[in-house]
Amino acid sequence: MTKYLFILLAYLIGSIPFSYILGKYIKKGDIRKHGSGNLGTTNAFRVFGAIIGIAVLILDTLKSGILVLAVANDWFAVEMFHPLVYGSAAVIGHIYPVWMKFKGGKGVASSFGMLIFYYWPIPVLLLPVFVATLLISKFASLASTVVTVCAFITGVILYFVGIPEIDLYYVIISFLLMLLILFKHRSNFKRILAGNENKIVFKKKK
Repeated sequence: MTKYLFILLAYLIGSIPFSYILGKYIKKGDIRKHGSGNLGTTNAFRVFGAIIGIAVLILDTLKSGILVLAVANDWFAVEMFHPLVYGSAAVIGHIYPVWMKFKGGKGVASSFGMLIFYYWPIPVLLLPVFVATLLISKFASLASTVVTVCAFITGVILYFVGIPEIDLYYVIISFLLMLLILFKHRSNFKRILAGNENKIVFKKKK
């Protein structure tokens, strides 16, 4: 019974809207009324600036990652499901937060946190892919989804190579999260094709 309750706990922790909380109580603004209206990290950077954006990135990463770390290392000393079950529950909470009428972020930062605390080589390996895609395209949404697809493909390759940490749970969960993240970015894809997606502007130092 406990392992099922922890899935609910993971979902509720994932539902904590850090971008809304930090924006509301530090910047005195509602992130839902600015930028894309999304509760994710990219909009936090765009609306509230780098400091709040970095804080949101770290917190959204930790709220899924710390659960994976805890379960993987048996901190609770009770029988649990696979660590990624709890990490993915937190990601779903981030995307569909009960506290915010099920309208949250798009799951990229929380998925990154889940993976970095489970098997850090994959997200570290794919970080240059994210940066390169972002620099070339200027679209954070495209960079995020490219890395999500690459995380699944890399996992499948490592599964067949025989890396112990990359088991069938990883393959299935990463596939399902990939589909969910792609689904959540469908409006971004439409705007990219229409030519009106917001670009990340890199200012040159004078």
